[in-house]
Amino acid sequence: MPNAIEESVHEVFYRLRDMEAGYCHCPHCQDDVITHALNHAKPRYISGAAVGAAVTRVALTRDQAQAEVAVLVLEAMRRVQRNPRHGPEGFVAQAIGGTMR
Repeated sequence: MPNAIEESVHEVFYRLRDMEAGYCHCPHCQDDVITHALNHAKPRYISGAAVGAAVTRVALTRDQAQAEVAVLVLEAMRRVQRNPRHGPEGFVAQAIGGTMR
């Protein structure tokens, strides 16, 4: 059963990551941020019913839901940025003129 909040966390993370100067773009930091945010978000599971899945996804696009997810992601980004699982040699800067995913 998929967790609809996961899609929202990924979307918000990629948007905020590219706006945050000085944030490490390595896979470890990315995974840590997404994991931290998901661990602190209320899960929103969707079943195979198309109507229920659509309603849940629409609810997650509302401003209030997006703001809640953004707060969780920003908090996770700050935490990971303060305590990355690598030293300065592992830092990966944002790609010039594009995003890294």
